[in-house]
Amino acid sequence: MISLNILGRAPVAGEVKTRLIPALGAQGAANAHKKLLSHVVGVGKSWCERVVKRDLKLWCTPNTTHPFFDSLLDSSQRYQQPEGDLGVRMSAIVTHELQKYDSVILLGGDGVSVSKALLNRVEAALNEVPVVMASAQDGGYILIAMATFAPSLFTNMPWGTESVAQETRLRLNSMGWQWQDFPDQWDVDSSHDWERFKNDLQP
Repeated sequence: MISLNILGRAPVAGEVKTRLIPALGAQGAANAHKKLLSHVVGVGKSWCERVVKRDLKLWCTPNTTHPFFDSLLDSSQRYQQPEGDLGVRMSAIVTHELQKYDSVILLGGDGVSVSKALLNRVEAALNEVPVVMASAQDGGYILIAMATFAPSLFTNMPWGTESVAQETRLRLNSMGWQWQDFPDQWDVDSSHDWERFKNDLQP
């Protein structure tokens, strides 16, 4: 059994996709956020659909009841994100999910290069190694998946910088863990990324 967990934030103007605000305005950035998260959740739903061994969950903040979330997934598939910084939240989610599932995938709500083909490759790789990463062109990663966990993978990580993926590799190597990376993924942080999404992926 594998658990696909998407992290999603309510589309509150001025609080999401703030780096898009200079180009789109606060409400425009919030609308962009909606489209990005809808796209990622749609891929996840399609991948999990009619496959008994795959479960999809949306981890929401600041709550699970925002009307936008109703359009994405049933309330039974929505969970409150834990408190704390990104590393603390990710650690809590992985620890929680590995109590029930053989492996866990964490996916950012703006990781729009994710596809069913990529998720298939991640799932297959988890049969060979305990950790799989899909690193992004900006130096971060759009997803990380694991069949085992150590909190040090997320503790004191320089989130939001171009060194996240490399630092993760260094930590995995220092622990002697095997891992696999599917590089050259991308998410949407800048107006350039937004235009790429509109041109390449948005219906």
